[in-house]
Amino acid sequence: MHCCTALVTVRRVTPPLRSSRELRLCTCDVQRCEAMCCYDGAYLDPQEERFLHELLAKVPQLRAQLPDTYVVDGYWNGESLGRKTATRPHEYRNPRFPAHFTRTRCVFADAIGFCTLEKFARSRGQHPWTFKPSVCWLFPMQESAGKPEAPVADARADPYQLPDYPGYATVVGCGRHDPAGRPWAKALAGERAWLAQVKSLPILGSDGHSVDELLAACPSADAPAP
Repeated sequence: MHCCTALVTVRRVTPPLRSSRELRLCTCDVQRCEAMCCYDGAYLDPQEERFLHELLAKVPQLRAQLPDTYVVDGYWNGESLGRKTATRPHEYRNPRFPAHFTRTRCVFADAIGFCTLEKFARSRGQHPWTFKPSVCWLFPMQESAGKPEAPVADARADPYQLPDYPGYATVVGCGRHDPAGRPWAKALAGERAWLAQVKSLPILGSDGHSVDELLAACPSADAPAP
């Protein structure tokens, strides 16, 4: 009697990419995530860089907390991506901090992770994003021609991937899909509303948003330091 062994070929089925309609996000919790999205600083438009230099020259308490060089050249995979805010070492305690991220954080972040530019605006009773670069308040939302677009919905579609770098937007707390979260458009309602009232990007330094205009809009000589 002969025994025959059947060879069964198992095909691995790759699930389809998650669509933006399926993407659900949780609200940003800086104290929990420690602002991990800011680990590499924030990329700036040339207009935004000029704005920051002027703002810091006119608001000494903001400048005092920064290193001598607070804007540097930024690179990705050996190629220049433009100018960005500098970083300083930070020892993250968050157990979900991505292993492929460097343990650094934007120099504009305070000890907890809150943005000092945002804290400055709040101390003056202005919108929290009044002095923030576009890339900061938009994230993780994307935009095209001034219109909101969904964040990257699937890790496999994350544009920032290398063999030793498995993504950026899809691995941080505010950009990572979470079944317990809300549909992205609701989770990022504030970002969508702020973008809707913008004539063009970047906002900082544009008509009505110059340093002098924004500081004069809500003068507060006794505002507390951020």
